[in-house]
Amino acid sequence: MPYRRLSDEHYDEIASRREAGESLSTIARAFGCSSSNIYLICLRLGADLPNAKPLPSGVRGPLVIERNGHTVRRFCADEDARLLALEAQGLGTGAIGKAMGRHPNSIRVRLMTLARREARSEAA
Repeated sequence: MPYRRLSDEHYDEIASRREAGESLSTIARAFGCSSSNIYLICLRLGADLPNAKPLPSGVRGPLVIERNGHTVRRFCADEDARLLALEAQGLGTGAIGKAMGRHPNSIRVRLMTLARREARSEAA
C-alpha cells in the first residue's frame, strides 16, 4: 500500500472508531492503510474495544517460531521483568534493545503491549 501520512485528527478518529467497536480492517479500509498499521496506532494511543477482555499473561506456544523466513523470539516473563526494570532505569528503546539483544521496535511494541495488559487488568 502507498505511504499516507495521517494527521492528529485522523488519529483521534481512528481511536474513536476503535473504541466504538469497529474492526481493524474496517478502519484500515476507511483510511487506506493496512490493518496492522491501524493496530499499532491503536496500541500506541491506548484505544481498545469497549468490551476488551484481560489479556492472558505468559507465553502460549513455542518461544521461537519461524515467520516469513525470519526467526521470531517471543518474550517470556523473565524478559518482561528485565525489560520493565531497564525502562524504570530510564533507558530508551535502543539501549534496552541492545542490552536484551532485540530490535528497538520489538522493545517499543512490547512496552505498549505490557501497558495495555496492565490497563485491561485494572479495568477488570
